[in-house]
Formats: sequence, C-alpha cells, structure tokens
Amino acid sequence: MNAVPATEQGRYAEVDALLFTTNDSAGGRHDELERMVRSVERAIATSGLRVVQYLLLQRHAPGQPLPALPDYIRVTTIPDRVSLSKARNLLLSSAREDGMFGRSLMVAFPDDDAWYPEGTLEAMLALFGGDASLDLAICRYSSTPSTLSALPLELRAARPVSTGKFVANASSNTLFMRASRAAQTGYFDESLGVGAPINGGEDLDYALRAYVAAGEKAVWFDASLVGHRDPHCWLIGHYYAGSLYALSRSAASSRAVALQAVRKVLVGIYLLLRRELAWPAFSRALRLAQAARCSQPARS
Repeated sequence: MNAVPATEQGRYAEVDALLFTTNDSAGGRHDELERMVRSVERAIATSGLRVVQYLLLQRHAPGQPLPALPDYIRVTTIPDRVSLSKARNLLLSSAREDGMFGRSLMVAFPDDDAWYPEGTLEAMLALFGGDASLDLAICRYSSTPSTLSALPLELRAARPVSTGKFVANASSNTLFMRASRAAQTGYFDESLGVGAPINGGEDLDYALRAYVAAGEKAVWFDASLVGHRDPHCWLIGHYYAGSLYALSRSAASSRAVALQAVRKVLVGIYLLLRRELAWPAFSRALRLAQAARCSQPARS
C-alpha cells in the first residue's frame, strides 16, 4: 500500500468534514470522480468549509501518475482490488493514525460517482454544529438531486426519522455522522459488501450499529440532497442477504430494528413468489441472518 500525503498535512488543526471515498483507477470512472471532487471544491470555495477527504485508488500500478487532485485530498494507492468494506476500512485506519476523528466535526462516505449539490454539506454541518446531542443525519439520493434553496419551505428543515425511514434511506452516500460517533462505531464488516463473501449490506450494517448506539436518534431531510445514479429494482434481490444480515445483527439490540428485520423477511417471501429471488438465495439469507444475531463485525 502506498500512502501519498497531502501537502502540509500538519496544518489541519480543525476540520469540518472528513470524507472517505474509494475509486478503481482501472475502472474508467475518472469523470465521475472529478464531478465528486468539484462538488466538494465548490462547497469549500463558497462557504469556506475545512474538508479532508481520504481517497483510495485501487488497481493503481506502482509508478502510475496520480490524477490532478486538490491538496485537501489524501491519496492512498494499492495495486490490487479489494472489497468495498475493506477499502473503506483502509481509509478509516489512515484517518485514525492521523488522529483526525478527534479534530473533525462530521464524517461522510461518498461514492466516487456521487456528488453534493450546493448547500448539502453546509446544511449537514449546521445540524451537528447546532445540536451537540445529534450524531446521525440522512437524506435521499437521486440522479437529479435538489438544492435546499430550490425546495419548498417544509422540506428545508431536518426532522426526526423513524427506524423504518432510517433503514430505507441510510446508505453510504446519504449517511452523515458526528465524527466522534464514527470513531466509536469502528470499522465496516469485511464479510459484507461488494467483493465480500456476503454481497451488500455493509453500509446499512455500519449505519444501524451507529443508530442503535446513539439511542435510535437521527434526523433526516425528506429530499434528495445527494447526487448518485438511481437504484435499479433488481438490486433489492441482489443485495438481499447483506441487508437482512445487517438488520438481524442490530435486531438483538433494538425492538424497532427487529420489526424491520421481520419486514425484510416478508419482502424476501414476496420476491420469492415473484421469482425475483431464488429459493437457494433466500434460504441462504435466512441462515446468515440467524448467524448474524450473535456475530461481531469481521475485519481482516
């Protein structure tokens, strides 16, 4: 692993937003990554935000030139490709080694093909800055996101979110956390996620562990304040086992999450009847869910 420090690293005494992103250098998503970077740059330029973004470039050959990136980005390169959960854990480890969690207010995990419309980062930071008891905030995402200024007045304010809404909308792109809560939550489960033994669920598992530990208190904007490609219907079945696993793990600590786990089983039955989920996949998901109830997050 090759860590490339940002210019003058020591100048970051206080940070508003700490971002974690991974990108496949050989995957052809350079334009999408640039869009993400430019959206953060815009927030920095217009609002004076202090941001540090940890970026992992996978399948980046030794000696291959780095892309032109702003100096608030700290780049790590690896020559191979790892699971999404492991990639994020590499970045989290780097931030811990740099002592960043104790010097930051907010943490987020934007994908390389996500972006922040004008005002999103500022609004989320204002929530955590204005309420010391708040640890979690979420919103929706869309390929056609909205700016807060363009929304009706009733959608411009954050409001308490139910467990059902949290489960339905918490993702790596829409989850915003107080940095101290992220530090306490630890790492992503490396048995979950794209490229891991159990496909998907790593972001929901991480969010739910934080949500339960925070006393099931979170707020949300009922609007798409993060840009990202729209989800495909087939992804529900594709990531079903991971999502049910995540729900089952936290169900042992929360009655509200347990109800969501039961609902997820019923969704699986519905998908099974519609032949959108095969019986072997559903049966495996149930077995994994049972094992999840007494498991701890795996980290290789």
